[in-house]
Amino acid sequence: MDFRSHLGRPLDLRHPPNLFMGAITLIVAGIAFIRWLQGAPSEIVLAPVSAFLIWALLREIHPDHEWSALIGGAIAGAWGLTGKPSVSLFAVAGLMLAARVITHTTGRRPLPTDLGFLTVFGIAIGFTVEGWLAGFGIAVAIYLDERFSGINRPIAIGASAVTAIGTTVLASVAGAFPETVPDVIEYIAVAAGVASLLLIARDPADPISQVDARHSAFLDKARLHVSRSMIGVLVFLMSILTGEGAEGMLTVIAALVIAVVANEIELVRRRNL
Repeated sequence: MDFRSHLGRPLDLRHPPNLFMGAITLIVAGIAFIRWLQGAPSEIVLAPVSAFLIWALLREIHPDHEWSALIGGAIAGAWGLTGKPSVSLFAVAGLMLAARVITHTTGRRPLPTDLGFLTVFGIAIGFTVEGWLAGFGIAVAIYLDERFSGINRPIAIGASAVTAIGTTVLASVAGAFPETVPDVIEYIAVAAGVASLLLIARDPADPISQVDARHSAFLDKARLHVSRSMIGVLVFLMSILTGEGAEGMLTVIAALVIAVVANEIELVRRRNL
């Protein structure tokens, strides 16, 4: 069977965790709509999208145990319903795509059309500083995927370079870069930094997920570790460069903490078997 995209993964609602996430998304959407009718800011309708994207991000950086992604999605949905600021959803989507490319959770290398989409999307989200970091992360992810695969395709290396340059140019034109040193919210930066360091320092548990539809290949532990580390570093940088707007990063930071804790629980569980 020919695949038109090697980035997408089917969302089978017969699979219980997917069904639960669908239910969470619908519940959050219903509450958000009611609150909007009652006069809440229009941004509240994005709460279910935030819940879904945080769930999707956790599925890439902690793919073996889906309960962690459900917890992250529920937290993001609840946060969105409070009406408090949230990070750019384009940036979260960019982080998710970067993680997917490196972790290789689809089991297939991106097609030229996939590389084209990644390039356009990575450039287009660069109009905010967090979007620029996510877009740059996509560029790095494309390059790292080629290095892991051992075959450096000129089209992929070109897509990586164009994405990195393009998203930086857009960020500059859009005035996304802070003109002065941002007023860092210390507790948020510390939380993001600690989570990032733990993702780098701690090995993930040996993956048990089989991702390749044709060969039933397991996830590569090295890929997963690099993916988790890069997402951690990007989120840490976002928490600094967004300055006073870093409160919106809390749902993403919470996702990193969940990934760290879930991994430690799994490591302890396996030692006790």
